[in-house]
Amino acid sequence: MHSRIRINHMVGNANAGVVIGVRNTGGRNLRIKRLNLAITRDGKPLLQLPGLNYFESPTSQAAVLFVPFTMKPGESWTHSVSFFNEFDRQTEKLFRESESALTGDIRNKLRMRPENDKDMVVTDAHLVEPFQKLFDRLFVWQPGEYVISLAVSAEPGSASFTKKYRFTLYESDTRELSEYVNDYKYGIGLSFGQEKHSGVNVSLSEHVG
Repeated sequence: MHSRIRINHMVGNANAGVVIGVRNTGGRNLRIKRLNLAITRDGKPLLQLPGLNYFESPTSQAAVLFVPFTMKPGESWTHSVSFFNEFDRQTEKLFRESESALTGDIRNKLRMRPENDKDMVVTDAHLVEPFQKLFDRLFVWQPGEYVISLAVSAEPGSASFTKKYRFTLYESDTRELSEYVNDYKYGIGLSFGQEKHSGVNVSLSEHVG
């Protein structure tokens, strides 16, 4: 596992990106079935995040779906893995409907603005409100001491393992993530992404105990 973790909160969905390295040191094929992060804050359970996709190379612009795979003896697998929970059906429906309305409003305002006007357009406040409420309801990255347990489920079962790491989030980290909502009125983080919404990097250290 890499020595750093990227923490993010896209709208209402907490997620974490970690570089994971697995090596088959045994004498027979090994099948990796699942990756999972269990996260606690100040000793209290917080999140269970499955590894759902990964980047095939450091320069990849898009992630691919994580599916079980087989490793031959001596093979290694090292990739940046994204851990997150998908929205439930009702929340996903709300998000998609709200995103469509906000994106449509921004496109209309872009078409109507004067040709020489390059300022960003601002969508109506009522179109931002669903995303603000979603963010407020699901935001979890408060300052504190975090422990993450990385669980690798494999076949044969004896090859499965769990390792624990710790990291600290400070008030500045929470503030940076919370400020993402200020850009929703421009569609940033909703209709289109931007580098400054890429999360915060924090250092990991092995957790003993």
